[in-house]
Amino acid sequence: MSTKRNVVIVEDDKDFVESLCTVFESRDYAVRCAYDGRSGLDEIEKQKPDAIVLDVMMTTLTEGFDLAFHLKTKEEFRDIPIVMVTGFPNEMAKLGPEKFQNILREDWPAAKIMEKPVDPEQILAAVEALLK
Repeated sequence: MSTKRNVVIVEDDKDFVESLCTVFESRDYAVRCAYDGRSGLDEIEKQKPDAIVLDVMMTTLTEGFDLAFHLKTKEEFRDIPIVMVTGFPNEMAKLGPEKFQNILREDWPAAKIMEKPVDPEQILAAVEALLK
């Protein structure tokens, strides 16, 4: 059985995913990737990760939030630290907060939220701090 910490990256920007994979693998993480919320949930259910890096806006404006809220309702997943990466504040400013009322009324399920653009090394540091 592997002693590597494992992380699931759920992000629709394939170039960003590649950068994140390189950084995490260089620190001896086992990395699994998904490019939307449904396949992200599949990866998480296959094997519970130690941490999740999750984009907010993928096929819908709130897909990442929807997945994170779903995970927090499941006993077996609610303790997984989630680092959300997002351009959400800029998008909310552009589209207006009324587009996001379904998520603004709830406690955010992420342990850390990082605004894009963000350096993959900073995301790694955030995950490592959460796993200590």
